[in-house]
Amino acid sequence: MRWRFWRRVLALAVAMLLPMVSQAQAQAERDMSITGSSFLAPFIRSVIKNLVDRRVIAQPTTSFGGTGLGIAQFCESAGPSAPDVVAMSRRVRAVELDVCKENRVEEIIEIQLGLSALVIVARKDDADFNLTLAELYKAVAAELPHDTAFVPNHFTAWNNINNDLPALPIRVLVPAAGLGSRSFFEDRFLQAACRKIFEIGTIFSAVERVEQCIGLRRDGRIGEIAIPYDKNLRDAMAAAPKGTVAVAPLNMAKEMLDVIKVLPFDGVPPTQESIATREYAFVRPLYVYVKKANVKDYQGHGPVRGLREFITELTRERTVGPSGYLVKEGLEPLTTQRRESVRRNALNLEPVQR
Repeated sequence: MRWRFWRRVLALAVAMLLPMVSQAQAQAERDMSITGSSFLAPFIRSVIKNLVDRRVIAQPTTSFGGTGLGIAQFCESAGPSAPDVVAMSRRVRAVELDVCKENRVEEIIEIQLGLSALVIVARKDDADFNLTLAELYKAVAAELPHDTAFVPNHFTAWNNINNDLPALPIRVLVPAAGLGSRSFFEDRFLQAACRKIFEIGTIFSAVERVEQCIGLRRDGRIGEIAIPYDKNLRDAMAAAPKGTVAVAPLNMAKEMLDVIKVLPFDGVPPTQESIATREYAFVRPLYVYVKKANVKDYQGHGPVRGLREFITELTRERTVGPSGYLVKEGLEPLTTQRRESVRRNALNLEPVQR
């Protein structure tokens, strides 16, 4: 009889404990938090909307303050105070992964979303520009070589640089410092043009060469566009004087064709084909990073709701394939082989190796 008594006592204790365990587990769980590039914000919002509308996930917390700020926030902590996901307009750097590891963010899943491009746009009612990389550099550089020295940029009109360009004042809008688009612009536009200048090769220090190459003029002819980049660029181009050109992400440019037009650059129009084949040179990969430790396993154990479903949606053909809804919004798809590799690694939660 005694064993029956104790079995009842044990059953009663378990019954009382289970609600407490379930409640504690519910309190420990939370919905995901996403940070990162304002450039990727439209793509990430589309994925979120698709999942929320189908009631797959709850609405996550989002904050798109830029790639640099986003990865810094992501790497701050492994706990709930830091974001679970960061969207980046470039690949994560080894030094950033080191910071993550120092803060116990040790395993990170890398998902290459697709490709995009930075393009040159002009006011819709302006004459066509046929700018080359060298001409754009001459328009924006703080200093240009003259008689073996560097002197302040003296060009004031586009036709000062090339007689075939419009006789209009030079004004160029670029992404603000700290944005992923600005880093890409400095690397693939400014430094690419600068490396072809003989006088740059005479500067011994690599640091000084970079500073010389990426320095922009400060005489009022350069405007910096901060976040929200899409809204601010639209407003700036709508109010811009004739002769203004801007550096813009292709997907954003496609959304404001009522006020701007996309120009060929360096002799190549930025089409889906020219971007996919890299004939158009100013292409960049887009990435999403997720903290592996925060993803629920297939038994539902884990701290953050919706992360696994989010990863799955990011890699579906209906999302990033040639006919995917993100492609229709301006994303350029990866090759079939590359998409399959990204999907396999992401769904298996394989940590990135650098």
